[in-house]
Amino acid sequence: MGNQPPDTEHRGTPYAGFMRTDKELVKLAQARDAGAFEELVRRYARLVWATVSGMIRDRSWTEDIVQETFLQAWKSLPQLEKPAAFRPWTLSIARRLVFRHTQMQGRSFDLPKPTPEELSNLDQETTRDHVQAAIQRLPERYRLPVTLRFLNEMDYAGISKELELSNGALRGLLNRGVKMLKLELEPFWKKNR
Repeated sequence: MGNQPPDTEHRGTPYAGFMRTDKELVKLAQARDAGAFEELVRRYARLVWATVSGMIRDRSWTEDIVQETFLQAWKSLPQLEKPAAFRPWTLSIARRLVFRHTQMQGRSFDLPKPTPEELSNLDQETTRDHVQAAIQRLPERYRLPVTLRFLNEMDYAGISKELELSNGALRGLLNRGVKMLKLELEPFWKKNR
């Protein structure tokens, strides 16, 4: 034991004021340290969720794809040549899975039709559908921050950390994304007032 800290398990958690980098965690996970991989999942689960839910709007399908993304990442991790690229690599796995499942299962990116019980909330449902469809049409660089901020209700600090953006860059992307949404939704708002 000697002069090692009491918590010698490499779980990617801070000890003695030190937080492991993604690169360090990936290298540990590539050596099959499940705790290090769990920390990577904790760091990126919300971002993967936002990416997938920005592409599809079915909660259970989103859950399945997020889980499958991390399962696939765990299985393929030994082949990841650039450990610092874990974040974009994982997001690309999620996107591929969404497209593959969409094609294989004949699903579309549209919401299922409302059930009779939901018809009473049709105005809210219709509005939500139009807003979510407009968000889906945003370029990804705007869609992710908008989804994290307004659908996942994350604060600016959390989004900045997840997307590795400065506060100013994030606010600029959100501002432009919201302007694009307003333009996209303007005909819908005028029609439904």
